[in-house]
Formats: sequence, C-alpha cells, structure tokens
Amino acid sequence: MAFNNVGDIWLAPGASDRYDIKFGQIPGEPEWGGFDMGAQWIMAAPIGINPATLLVRDHTKQVKPRRAQPGEAAIVVYTVTVVNIGDEHAHFSLQGGGNA
Repeated sequence: MAFNNVGDIWLAPGASDRYDIKFGQIPGEPEWGGFDMGAQWIMAAPIGINPATLLVRDHTKQVKPRRAQPGEAAIVVYTVTVVNIGDEHAHFSLQGGGNA
C-alpha cells in the first residue's frame, strides 16, 4: 500500500526524530496502532526549494497482540528514524509503501 504527503515536518541540522505511521483505526483499540499491511518502507520526501539531506534508518514494525480479543489480527505501527545530515533546516513529509 503506497502513501504520500504524511505530515508537515521540520528538522534542524544534525537533529533526528522517530515517526510512526498506522493504517486505519481498529475498532475498540483507539490508543495505538492500526492494521497490518505487511512490509512497509518509509522515506522522507523533501518539500519546497530548500536543500534537504535526510538519512532514513531504523525501520521497525511494532506488533501489539489484541489481548481483549485473542485470535483477532494484531495491531501494528510502523516506525522510522529520520536524521537531518544537511546544513540547513529540512522541510519534509513521509512517503513509502510495501514490497510488491
């Protein structure tokens, strides 16, 4: 499943942060995660005309069992770390998708 333009993010030079993406809302599980969409890759997509040099690392897929409803599909959050390795503030959104 492809996704584009998730977030409107600024990151200072040398700074890093982790970002989460979830797909959908699972009924009865409002606080965390969404549906499992298989393997997903998350990238940082620069916005605007300013230079941006962004390193993407630490892709994770976090799974939370549904203890209240065993046997149901697990709840999943996809996470990535983005590092601004450039010399200027970077403006970007997240985009990506699954293995085809």
